[in-house]
Amino acid sequence: MKWLIFIIIMIQTGYRFVLDGIKNKQRKKPLPIEVSDIYDKKRYASFLSYEKDYDHMKLCNRMFTVLVYVFYLFSPFLSYIDTLPLNVYTRFFVTVLSITLINRVVSVCFDYYATFKIEEKYGKNKKTKEVFMKDEVVETVLDLILSFILYIPCLYVLEHINEWTNHFSITYAQSLMLCSGLLGICLILYLIVLSISYMYLRIQYTFTELEDNELRHKIEELMKDCPKKVKHIKVYNESKKSTGKNAFLLKMLWYKEFGIADNFLDENSERELLAVLSHEIGHLKHKKNIFNYMKYIVLCILFIFVVYMIPHGELCIVLSKRVLESFGLIHMNYDVIFTCLGVIISPIMYICSLYVNYVSRREEYEADDQAVHNGYGEELITTFKRISSDELIDVYPADFIEYTSYDHPGMYHRIKHIQEEMRNRKP
Repeated sequence: MKWLIFIIIMIQTGYRFVLDGIKNKQRKKPLPIEVSDIYDKKRYASFLSYEKDYDHMKLCNRMFTVLVYVFYLFSPFLSYIDTLPLNVYTRFFVTVLSITLINRVVSVCFDYYATFKIEEKYGKNKKTKEVFMKDEVVETVLDLILSFILYIPCLYVLEHINEWTNHFSITYAQSLMLCSGLLGICLILYLIVLSISYMYLRIQYTFTELEDNELRHKIEELMKDCPKKVKHIKVYNESKKSTGKNAFLLKMLWYKEFGIADNFLDENSERELLAVLSHEIGHLKHKKNIFNYMKYIVLCILFIFVVYMIPHGELCIVLSKRVLESFGLIHMNYDVIFTCLGVIISPIMYICSLYVNYVSRREEYEADDQAVHNGYGEELITTFKRISSDELIDVYPADFIEYTSYDHPGMYHRIKHIQEEMRNRKP
């Protein structure tokens, strides 16, 4: 099992090197006419230098990740924890917290370098070191809270499901009832996670309701025929941290709000803002189709699989014991089980992500069409070009990388699509 996990990790690492090679080869090609005016010669040189700096940092980060896995798999770390007088819960959290602490310390170092060396070098950073440390501490604390919220119920269920099912001697109907109850608990946990994520956003930024002015009335006018209205339009203080300019739609169950970066309001025209918000309203008007329902079908299949597997839970116990034995462990350590399972199914998850990204790109094109329909096609293109130049975005990614890694269309295909849509709508 150790070597299987190691081989999968090395294949994934090698695959990322292949993607790097494709990306570097693509950068040598001239920009198509649709995006050729985004960068002048000097700014494009800055973009290439910016990407190169990040590539070096990502390479170091990638190598460190491999080293952490090597430490996890082949060092006496897990065996030592196995000898400690711990129960199944504390053993799990000691393992998780130890690895998380290592990863977190190094992650903060990489984040610090990216923020104060790379981002500052290219004039993109406005964070102070105090703000940086505050954000890192808040993120770490919230990650730990989320871990406890998600993992403790999961461990409790795994520890008691044998007892609840009388050693898995239950019918499929009883298994269905049990899984339905567990699904209800999962939904409650999901709501808690959403609430914490929302709270984290509010800690990071200060949001202020957009005043009742002409701009607000124009935004509300764009939504007049929209079945889902957004009541809150808020401005947040992105200028305190970066030069980023963004406007987004936050959706959390029944609650929806527009978030607009103060940088966007200060540096872009009103029509450019309305163009971006028209795009977001396009998402509100989106009608689900077969592509969207496919993910629900997959979730239903997964639920049925779990219902089927519970009466055969002995097989899972046997497999878990085999995994622990391959690590030389005597006591149950769920972190080892979860880590091995996560690595083994990662190729399947990657394949699923290809479909999810495809659907997401389709919806982005559809939302862009809404902006064109509202008469803001040119402004949307102008906004995309300006943001791309300001943020040093890769405007012409290789098709293979875009189709396998992007959940939004690349800027070249996106602008080309908007231009074609504008031509089609001309009388």
